[in-house]
Amino acid sequence: MNLIEVAEATSTNTLAASMPDAPHGTVIRAIAQTAGRGQRGNSWESESGKNLTVSIVVRPDNILAYEQFLICRAVSVALVQLLDRVLPGGIHAEIKWPNDIYVSDKKICGILIENSLTGITIDRSILGVGLNVNQREFLSDAPNPVSIININGGVELDLVPLVNMLWELVDENLSLCSSDEGRRKLTENYDSRLWRRSGFHTFAYPDGQHFEASIKSIADNGVMTLQLRDGSTQSFAFKEVQFVL
Repeated sequence: MNLIEVAEATSTNTLAASMPDAPHGTVIRAIAQTAGRGQRGNSWESESGKNLTVSIVVRPDNILAYEQFLICRAVSVALVQLLDRVLPGGIHAEIKWPNDIYVSDKKICGILIENSLTGITIDRSILGVGLNVNQREFLSDAPNPVSIININGGVELDLVPLVNMLWELVDENLSLCSSDEGRRKLTENYDSRLWRRSGFHTFAYPDGQHFEASIKSIADNGVMTLQLRDGSTQSFAFKEVQFVL
């Protein structure tokens, strides 16, 4: 790991993107992030010095452009494994498709992955992670944030060991992508930690219409297939359907 720490950045992903020659394993950590970016163009609230705001540069081996969801799986699994180590016993983090991390019905971590291609292969991925750690209150209009300190009885955690742990787990899970057996294991680990993976739940189409369905499968390209109450199935790419909280 090549750790670069900065006192402040608008976005660690933007900073990482400005370093085109950064080697595999470069981890950029900002103590304060003033304009963190999330999925769908959303912002990410983070109190200065309280949370883990990092971007990890990786250069995957032989992952094709259409296989990029493997990287999403690897980072998501790494984060729930990290939280397994630091959350109180009996409390488990889960992956809200495609790659938000939830504890119960609250969001504890956001992930933003930006890939660069060379031909048909992924040359570089920037893995942006915003993990709520020591922030006690959230002032934005985000509907459901939570942090580790909210869950563990008010005990603050040292952020530096979390950076090291995150890199080790990301590297370990990405290494699974190098073999068919490893990819199967990664898929099983991802599927087993899916949020709302059992039973029927409420979803919404982009027009706001609600329906009930259960998660049937997540394909290798990230498409989620839902089974409706009548037994029929529908498949959705990211942004084509939303969970209703």
